[in-house]
Amino acid sequence: MLQSVTSYFLGLFQQIAKLDTDLIVFAVLIVCSIVVLDSVRIFARKKRTETGIEAKIPTVSIDGSKTSAVRHYVSKRQGLAGRPDALIVEDGFLIPVERKPLANKIRDRYVAQLLVYMRLVEEFEGKRPPYGYLILGANCRKFKIDNSEKRQAWLQKMIDEMQGILHGAAAVPTPHPRKCRRCDVRDACAHRVDRDTVRIGQASGDEG
Repeated sequence: MLQSVTSYFLGLFQQIAKLDTDLIVFAVLIVCSIVVLDSVRIFARKKRTETGIEAKIPTVSIDGSKTSAVRHYVSKRQGLAGRPDALIVEDGFLIPVERKPLANKIRDRYVAQLLVYMRLVEEFEGKRPPYGYLILGANCRKFKIDNSEKRQAWLQKMIDEMQGILHGAAAVPTPHPRKCRRCDVRDACAHRVDRDTVRIGQASGDEG
């Protein structure tokens, strides 16, 4: 048995020795490439898991609330569409929940997104949610966002501006002063802001 196995490998080595050297090098490169790609894939998966990119949306209830099936809402009347990460029931209200696993603070766009969900829930479920939840970061910090008239008016203003741009209105840049000062193309931008947060393009009469 051992002799036959030895003979098999000897014959295999003899066949390999007869192969063209370039072919052997090519085969080795292919094997090495597969090993490297597999290592990169494993490393990338590990990083996504550590940063929370692959973190699943929690299905557990918030503070004992009941969960509800998530729906994808499409409103032709409002021109809005969206799918909350979760829906829960609190005090008889259907509350949308938005999860941002990589966020470390509340941003306007997160609030606007949640306000849109509250509008859609009101239209399709027939009852206005008094608030929604933002869940931020890997440690799942919870923030309650009130569905106030003031916030909805703020959202409506943004929607009206976007609709106007879609219908031909000129877009008006509103750069953030702190971000503007660190922008790589600031010196060539007519809409940059100075230290007093006055738009230089406006002050000089420039347009565009």
